[in-house]
Amino acid sequence: MSDELQDLYDTYLEFTTEMVERYGSMEVAAIMMAQAMSIYKTALDEIDYNKMVDSISSSRGQVKKFTPTFL
Repeated sequence: MSDELQDLYDTYLEFTTEMVERYGSMEVAAIMMAQAMSIYKTALDEIDYNKMVDSISSSRGQVKKFTPTFL
């Protein structure tokens, strides 16, 4: 992972952790998923969007549990 991408990941993890503590994990996850899907829908053509959704679905067994960072 590039340094820039790692920085983005770390920053987003910190923000996500704060939001989970404030609002709850299910609420935050629902909003994150909705936003992510909207970004994919905007950035990809229909064929690639459908491939992405299929890829997300087929990788469900590889998803790790969320480990928040506490500041």
